[in-house]
Amino acid sequence: MESTVEDAKAESASPDVRGTFVHHAEALWTQREPYGPAGLKGVTISSYAALCAAFAALGGMVFGYDQGVVSVVLVMPQFLSRFTRVSETASGAGFWKGFLTAMIELGALIGALNQGWIADKISRKYSIVVAVIIFTVGSILQTASNGYAVLIVGRLIGGVGIGMLSMVAPLYISEISPPEIRGALLVLEEFSIVSGIVIAYWITYGTRFMGGEWAWRLPFLLQMFPSTILGLGILFLPFSPRWLASKGRDDEALQSLGKLRQLPVTDARVQQEWFDIRAEAAFHRQTSAIKHPTLQSKSTKNSIKLELVSWSDCFRRGCWRRTHIGIGIMFFQVSWSQSNAIRTFANKRYSNSSVSML
Repeated sequence: MESTVEDAKAESASPDVRGTFVHHAEALWTQREPYGPAGLKGVTISSYAALCAAFAALGGMVFGYDQGVVSVVLVMPQFLSRFTRVSETASGAGFWKGFLTAMIELGALIGALNQGWIADKISRKYSIVVAVIIFTVGSILQTASNGYAVLIVGRLIGGVGIGMLSMVAPLYISEISPPEIRGALLVLEEFSIVSGIVIAYWITYGTRFMGGEWAWRLPFLLQMFPSTILGLGILFLPFSPRWLASKGRDDEALQSLGKLRQLPVTDARVQQEWFDIRAEAAFHRQTSAIKHPTLQSKSTKNSIKLELVSWSDCFRRGCWRRTHIGIGIMFFQVSWSQSNAIRTFANKRYSNSSVSML
C-alpha cells in the first residue's frame, strides 16, 4: 500500500476504524534529511547528545575499573594476608580464587538478564539508578569485608549492578543518539571500559605502597565515586524518546527529542524522527498483540509471562538468525578470546613467569 508522507502521518497519529495503528513496511519518508555528517564530524554538531552519551558511558568505566582492580588485588600481599584462603600456601587456593572472580560474572549474568524488563518498566534512566544502587551496596561489602564469605557476597551483588549497567548504558546511548553518529557514540562504551581498566591499574599501582589493608580496600572504595556520579547525574538527562513513545507519552517524546537534538520541536528533521519512533512503537505493540493476544493485560502475572515469551521469540523462525549473529559476535569477541580471564589473572601469570607487574 503506497501512501504520501502526509497520509502516513495522519494514519500514524490516529487509530483506524478498528482501533489499531496502521504500519507500513516501506519507508514513509521519500527523502530523509540528516542532522549532520556521519561519524566523528557529526559529533560536534550534535554536541548535547554526545555529552549525554559520554556521561552514560560511565557505566562502562565502572565495569572496566572493577576488572582492573581485582586483577592486581589478587596478588597484593596485604590482601592475601587477610584472605588466606586464596593465598599461595592455602589448600585449594586456585579454586577459591577462581570462585571469587567468577562471582562477579555470575552476578553480571543475573543483572543483564533482568535489566531488560526493568528498563522497559521504569525507564532507561531510572534503571541506571537502580543498577548504581545495587553496585554501591556490593562495593560497600567488598570494601568493608573481613571474611571470604562477605567478599563473595559483595562480588556477587556488585556483579548484578555491573551486568545491569553493561546492558542499559549502551541501550540508552543508542536511543538518544542521532542516526548519523549512533555508531560513533556507542564506541564510547568500549572506550570507557578500557579507560576504567587503565585507571584501576594505576590506582592499584599507587596503593600497593600503602601499609595495611587500605592498600586493597581503597581501590574498592574508589569505584563507588564514578558510579555515584553516574547515578545522580543521569537524573538530569532526558528520558529516552523511544521509551516515552513505547509508553504512549508521545508529546513528552517530542520534547525530549527536541532537547537532545537542540532544535525546535517544529523542525522538519525532529518531526520526521519523532514520526518514525512513534510508528515503530506502534508496530511493536501490534506485533506483540498479534503474537500473544492473551498476555496484553497489565497484570503482574501476564507481564512476567510476556517477558518470558519475548525471550523465546528471539529463537523462533524469522528472528533466530539475527539472534545467532548477536550471540556469535559476543561469543567470539569476548568469551572465545578469553580476554576477561587474561586481564583478571594477568598478574598471576606474570608472577609465575618471574615477571612482576607490581
